Amino acid sequence: MNVFIYGAGVLGNQVYHLIHEMPEFNISGFIDDTKEIGEPIFPDQKVTENRETLEKKISKELNFTKDYSLVLAIGPDNLAARWKVFRWGLEKGFDFPNLIHPRASVDASVSLGKGNIILANATIDYEVSIEDANYLDIGCLISHNGIIGNNNFFTTGCATAGNVKFGNHNFVGMHSTFTDDVEVGDENYFSAKNLVNRNVPNRRKILTFLDQKSLPI
Repeated sequence: MNVFIYGAGVLGNQVYHLIHEMPEFNISGFIDDTKEIGEPIFPDQKVTENRETLEKKISKELNFTKDYSLVLAIGPDNLAARWKVFRWGLEKGFDFPNLIHPRASVDASVSLGKGNIILANATIDYEVSIEDANYLDIGCLISHNGIIGNNNFFTTGCATAGNVKFGNHNFVGMHSTFTDDVEVGDENYFSAKNLVNRNVPNRRKILTFLDQKSLPI
């Protein structure tokens, strides 16, 4: 499968290395709307497209969106932008394949939407449902019967216990843990090493004790 990586920053580099572990994919180039076409990004790679040039190819080449797929590699600093690009790609007719590292463990009963990225040593337990455009970094654990909505970003070593539910557009810092049956709404931010044992509604910023000490009084 021929894919363009949408995003040429740190996350784009990580996805680039992930795809090199997956011989069924061929990288056709990098799309970035914040860099110049031709700009070097990491060793032996450069930006090849932006949305404007891609729009032109879509209009000129009848089967362009059938011949190429997109991989979402925009980082968590702007989850709204990630989702906007994902929706634009779907509207144009692109497919977003799920990328699952060969050393990730995903139970056969798991339901996956589109455009999810699951990195090495992540574990997705039985009867979990994961919708679209989620990112699960190295060593994440989603335990049994969990529900993950759209465009959530789980950084290294996060863990959810059984029956945990996430809405959309949440950021979860490294090594945060969610106990059984916790429900998380939309657009929340969890800093690193949180232990979350109660429900969290929408648009909350949940800081650890160490983070709170560093905040101005």
